[in-house]
Amino acid sequence: MNNINRRRYVLSIKSLTLICIFLFLIIFSILLYFNKNNLIQISKNTIQSFSENFQYQFSKFDISGLEKIELKFVEDKLQNYLGSSIFLLPLDQINDSIKENNWVKEIYLHTNYKDTLFITIEEYKPIGIYFFNEKYFVFDENGKIIDQIFITDFTYQSLLIFMGHSSNLKANSLINILKNNDFEKKFKIQSLEFINKRRWNINLYSDVKLMLSEEDPNKSIQNFITIQNKLSETDINNIQTYDLRNLKKTILINLND
Repeated sequence: MNNINRRRYVLSIKSLTLICIFLFLIIFSILLYFNKNNLIQISKNTIQSFSENFQYQFSKFDISGLEKIELKFVEDKLQNYLGSSIFLLPLDQINDSIKENNWVKEIYLHTNYKDTLFITIEEYKPIGIYFFNEKYFVFDENGKIIDQIFITDFTYQSLLIFMGHSSNLKANSLINILKNNDFEKKFKIQSLEFINKRRWNINLYSDVKLMLSEEDPNKSIQNFITIQNKLSETDINNIQTYDLRNLKKTILINLND
């Protein structure tokens, strides 16, 4: 009987100890949860004081990759952080604030863990101008609208103008076809129009329209170039429309027709 009582007593002590430890952990977790903001703030203050004493403060920045984005835009986003501990810079927050600019495609941030923040920005590259609702927008190779522009801005004069619903989404393939045929070196393009989300018309500055095939616009363009090389200058000046939709037969529409 004595052995049994002793065994029960030992088990009771062990159980009581575990219960106490468990209760302590619960109480500690609760206190930690409700005081975590204070603990975090105390930690930040300590790091900030250390940084001020040993000159580990954010005071310089190195920005690269800017073309369309103004330097002042990025500088303004950084002003509130100058003097902060280099270890406490909220890089995600800075990243998000700079990405508010429509031209930012990617941004890379890192520090030298002393006093400098390095910022590398990759901008969207416009490949064309999308005319929609009487406004002009530049877009990238994937058709993403980057920003609204004014057509009088000389910066974008080298870009082609695309019209028609979703023309910006299909533009890159047509641009590549034009480049492969050296088309822009031979002819001045006024605009490119996507017809019924199916095929293209090319409008030249000489008020000439090329109606391209839906199946093979590349072949249509090659047929047009071949015809141009065979026609006289007088004939060319009298033709208003080249219907190239039928790859085996081109229909020429004269000005007087």
